[in-house]
Amino acid sequence: MAAPGAPPISAGLATGSYERHRPEETVLYTTLQAHWKTFLGQLDAEAETPALPAFVVSEVEAFLRCGILAHGFVLARCRDCGWCRPVAFSCRRRGFCPSCIGRRMSDFAAHLVDRVLPRCPLRQWVLTVPYPLRARMMFDPALTSVLLRQLIAAVSSWLRRRARRLGIKGALKTGAVTVIQRFNSALDASPHFHTLFLDGVYSFSLGRAPVFHPTPGPTDEDVARVAAAVFRRVSRRLAVGEPSPAHQDFVDAAPLLAAISRAAVGGASATGPRRGRRVVRVRGAPADLDAVVLGRLCAEVEGFNLQAATRVAAIDREGLERMARYLARPPISVDRLTRLDDGRLELQLKRPWRDGTTAFVFTPHELIERLVALVPRPRAHLTRYFGVFAPAFAARAGIVPAIVPAVSRISAGPDGGVARGQPTRRRFPWASMIWRVFLTDVLECTRCKGRMEIAAALKSGHAIERVLGHLGLPLDAPKLHPARPPPQTEMSFGDNPSGFHADPPAPEDFAA
Repeated sequence: MAAPGAPPISAGLATGSYERHRPEETVLYTTLQAHWKTFLGQLDAEAETPALPAFVVSEVEAFLRCGILAHGFVLARCRDCGWCRPVAFSCRRRGFCPSCIGRRMSDFAAHLVDRVLPRCPLRQWVLTVPYPLRARMMFDPALTSVLLRQLIAAVSSWLRRRARRLGIKGALKTGAVTVIQRFNSALDASPHFHTLFLDGVYSFSLGRAPVFHPTPGPTDEDVARVAAAVFRRVSRRLAVGEPSPAHQDFVDAAPLLAAISRAAVGGASATGPRRGRRVVRVRGAPADLDAVVLGRLCAEVEGFNLQAATRVAAIDREGLERMARYLARPPISVDRLTRLDDGRLELQLKRPWRDGTTAFVFTPHELIERLVALVPRPRAHLTRYFGVFAPAFAARAGIVPAIVPAVSRISAGPDGGVARGQPTRRRFPWASMIWRVFLTDVLECTRCKGRMEIAAALKSGHAIERVLGHLGLPLDAPKLHPARPPPQTEMSFGDNPSGFHADPPAPEDFAA
């Protein structure tokens, strides 16, 4: 039986074999393992109050336990041959863990395609804001909500006016899904909005089902007018210019984290030996400017940059899922992070920038500082639904696709059917996500090609040691390196406080 949401597995389709993810072998994990305690020690030495909020420290330490078998796992057992496979627990955080955010990314994309977005054309509107606002947005959810609502209102108003000019009658509604990204390719703190808007409107008439009406795409002048409208709306809302009391309380309680975020917005380091200096940038040959059309459906007004050049057709569901994955992607790719001979870390860009930049080189302290700045505050939503896609919209059920119960192969019967009355899951099963993304059947036994099922979930230390010892796997979790003292900047010369001694006189000094 194929995983839900995926084509059935046929005999002629070659699928990859599942291999356990080993985070302890990645450059990102070993860097945090070796330098996390030292990083905390340096911050504590410089700060009078606790250097970092508890939720940031918890995020990093949860990542260091993520995927490590010694911290617990689920044991999958083959029904036919009895062979067992351990699957480690994940941290399920949303700060920077590539594995857990990758799983969240795939689940989000599948949820949008299968359960939220109808077969209608969609357009991506991307809004970036001036640098002073970015620093405040990093840890001010109220300000982020204000900016996002002005973007939604400006684009929705433009779509409705465009529909009215086409003669569309009735109550007109738009719909959008927004993902708030907090980073850019250089790991700078760069909060911005990626919004998937319906490229048209729904009309609602009394006693009739909602009808979708596509509208013509925007021109460069239209995007410029919408950008100007966003700027005017935001300027009116932020006329006072003072941060909200909640944000000011957070800054007062975590001043060092706020300073790190402000520095990360500008691409600099806030602490450590390279304080105030920008991250090393590796440049290649400048990109061919003729290959990039800078003005196509892209406008900027007083630092508010709006781009609307990406459109997905109604029938392109695969393209829609790829775009949704891009919106919810992790901030860092372990495949593009390498360690140089001198101990620094090079992060390769997926595509060279227009100025020729191909990579960024971080010291371990700088990399950890960037990751710390990207951890979102608890209970601050990074995904928002608007208009006809909002959960409380009355007619939402008549617009979104019909929900098909998501069933894992583990819980499916011998014929792969669904038990009547079985509740529908919000999250797609892990095995289904692996198949949907990698075409890998994780519940197929490597030895006999039979089906596997969950036998136990092990959390206690004694049970974990017994099973891992039986399977011949390492029993101990990787140990964090202790904090190292700061580099010695002055040499001690006993009782001489200056550290210098006069040379003894030479014979020629006494010559007449």
